[in-house]
Amino acid sequence: MKYRLRPEDLAFLESAPFRQTCTGELQAPVGAVFDQIATHPENWPRWFTPADDVHFEGSPPHGVGSMRFFRLYRLVRAREQIIAWSPDERFAYQVHEANVPGVSALMEQWTLTPLTDTRTRVSWTLAIDGRPLVRLLLRASRRHIGRLFHDSAHRLETLCLAGAGGQVR
Repeated sequence: MKYRLRPEDLAFLESAPFRQTCTGELQAPVGAVFDQIATHPENWPRWFTPADDVHFEGSPPHGVGSMRFFRLYRLVRAREQIIAWSPDERFAYQVHEANVPGVSALMEQWTLTPLTDTRTRVSWTLAIDGRPLVRLLLRASRRHIGRLFHDSAHRLETLCLAGAGGQVR
């Protein structure tokens, strides 16, 4: 991949020039949600429709420091490094390199809060620094990003309830 992004620590989630946090409640146990988000990247295309290939590089076990390949819309490719892995609580990664210009740093974090044994609050934060045009496009896309999160959360909930082998409608 052609473009290396700037490494950041977790404080970037609060200081990035563009930040968006989306929150939803899923009718699924926290363990099942974490399992799908963190330990089974190969299932991401089943619930996050822009993704068409997501997988860890290297052999398990995976956790902080692991690298993950992510492809969106069959066009955008990125290598991500896991920077936080707290089972049933938190999963975060930063893009290490990508094949598109304009983004200088990108980090995402998923935080999970069990509300009951079968209900989980999911919060996703997207943090990006990039060229002015990238920031402008991101600000203009806030509603679309929110809709994408909520649609994906619904499919994620369905997948969690069906189990790893279940079909998402």
